[in-house]
Amino acid sequence: MSSKGLEKTLQKLRDSVNAGNYYEAQQMYRTVARRYNKQQKYADTIRLLHDGAILLLQHKQNGSGSDLANYMLDTYKLAHLPVDEMSLDRVVEILSLFPITEAGRKSFISNAFRWTKAEGDCPEGDPELHDFVGTMFYNEKKYSLAEDHLLVGTDHSAKLIGKLAYNWAVEEKTQWKGIYLARIVLQFLATKDIHHATLAYNNFIEAGPQPVAAESQVRRAPVDEPTPFYIYADPWMNFSHMLLLTVQRDGKDLFNDLRTKYEGLYGNEASFVELVQEVGLVFFNIPKPRKQGNIMQDLMANLFSGGGGASGGNPLLQLGGGGNASKSSGEDLD
Repeated sequence: MSSKGLEKTLQKLRDSVNAGNYYEAQQMYRTVARRYNKQQKYADTIRLLHDGAILLLQHKQNGSGSDLANYMLDTYKLAHLPVDEMSLDRVVEILSLFPITEAGRKSFISNAFRWTKAEGDCPEGDPELHDFVGTMFYNEKKYSLAEDHLLVGTDHSAKLIGKLAYNWAVEEKTQWKGIYLARIVLQFLATKDIHHATLAYNNFIEAGPQPVAAESQVRRAPVDEPTPFYIYADPWMNFSHMLLLTVQRDGKDLFNDLRTKYEGLYGNEASFVELVQEVGLVFFNIPKPRKQGNIMQDLMANLFSGGGGASGGNPLLQLGGGGNASKSSGEDLD
């Protein structure tokens, strides 16, 4: 169909929606879209479905709008559409129109990230889209969901997640607000991301009053002049700050001292222990302790291998412990 024919079809469908014929219009959008896709006219399909999704969502026909929006993303994947400013803008425009309570928003977000993983450069999904979704959840005070996206976002995401950590701590009325900061800093450092860890730390500090216990001086590099160093009343904040300073030096011994000094603080939290070990590995090549296997599992493995050890046994029986924790990409998080 020519461009003139597409415009004529779009206007006819818009008129149908504006007249309140929502179901008929939705079905016609799908029918025309299928025909375009069979003809591999993907650009026309995308324009049609984007137009229909926007219009139906604006008319509060959220289920029908969601259906066309997800169909548009299916066409993105069918066409192997690159992740660029224009293709992302369509996704963001539609997403901004979804009501918070609309169930279809979840599948739309998940489908959008699957597309950016398949057609983009980032295995975690597009950082700009993560920033938009994370900011959206932050504004809705869905802090856990927001954190998952902001951790794999942009510089803006790292700044916002510092504020998120502070606000979350205030909302939970926790004794030490810094525990929320430490979790963020450790997750960034576990991926060797000092830049975003520092942005998050600084924005947490700026988010609200931080009780200071003492002030000292620190030389951040051998040739630098000493600068003020605040010792906070919150031990988790001091732990985060010292970690950031240590990983920027050839400080394996300093890291081990820091880990020993603060082990009483974080040692009862398995997730913190794992993150600290990961930081030691990626920055200082300190091997992570081997996890102890299941004794009964080992015995069964030996039994089925005829006593010849794990190498000759049933592979399923040799699986012990658990897999490494991995950062969520936020695909199915809302």
